[in-house]
Amino acid sequence: MIDFINKLKKNSYVIDQFLDKHLPIGDSLNSKLFEAMRYSSINSGKKIRAFLVIESGKFLGSINNQEISKSKYDELVVVASAIEAIHTYSLIHDDLPAMDNSSTRRGKPSNHVKYDMHTAILAGDALLSWAFQIISDQNLIKDSMQRSEICFALAKAIGPYGMVGGQQADMDLNNKSSLSLDEIEWIQSHKTGVLISSCSHVASILLNVNDKQRDKIISYASNIGLAFQIADDLLDKDGDETVMGKPIKQDDKNETPNFVTILGRDKATKRALEASNSAISTIENFGYDIENLVSLAKYTVNRNH
Repeated sequence: MIDFINKLKKNSYVIDQFLDKHLPIGDSLNSKLFEAMRYSSINSGKKIRAFLVIESGKFLGSINNQEISKSKYDELVVVASAIEAIHTYSLIHDDLPAMDNSSTRRGKPSNHVKYDMHTAILAGDALLSWAFQIISDQNLIKDSMQRSEICFALAKAIGPYGMVGGQQADMDLNNKSSLSLDEIEWIQSHKTGVLISSCSHVASILLNVNDKQRDKIISYASNIGLAFQIADDLLDKDGDETVMGKPIKQDDKNETPNFVTILGRDKATKRALEASNSAISTIENFGYDIENLVSLAKYTVNRNH
């Protein structure tokens, strides 16, 4: 596990370098916005989604005997960084008083606490726009069709039929204790899972793989997303706030139903392990180097933050 943590850290360093180089900076009238964007993005979080983009690309390359060139790796880093910007935007907005009302994130004050409400909202908006700006940049991703397909896949994943739609349902159904397991799974697959599965989807576009390979790696990532969300629900219940870097028992505070409230701790833990194992079984028959993707599946349910 220590070896895998070190791999995550190395990946985070690469993504942080890209973000530091390409996120806006300056002393113009909107410099506070730039500062807020960088504050929540750089040197923050584990960047698991970025890791999944890059490792999915490496895996898909290996099963097609396709060596990942420096230029292709750089394109994977571009898309991975864009997804991290999208994820960060969602966290900034999620922490706002109108949403989860969380004062800390990733071990430091939330964006709206560090700055102010309007800056946090605009920083989130700006990160979302910036993500599509860099994906659309022909100097960063060469193939115009791939740029278009990645933009479409991500827009669909995070819009009204995906992440934002899931967040809407999550907020609307607060205080509703009678939610079914199917409803909880629908909400979390949209709110959390769809962005995670899109990490492997965009990698499959960049590697130009066939439909079967694309569907397999997306299935892997979908299971990762489910396992990740259940583990998050368990950590929100029993995690260590100082380790996690954010408040715990937020779902209890907001009376938000989740996998633990519906299934109980034991069954929720079992369901997370099943999803993790399903992710592994999806890719293990390819017979290629799957060490990092297997480690990610195991880490998803064995992490402490």
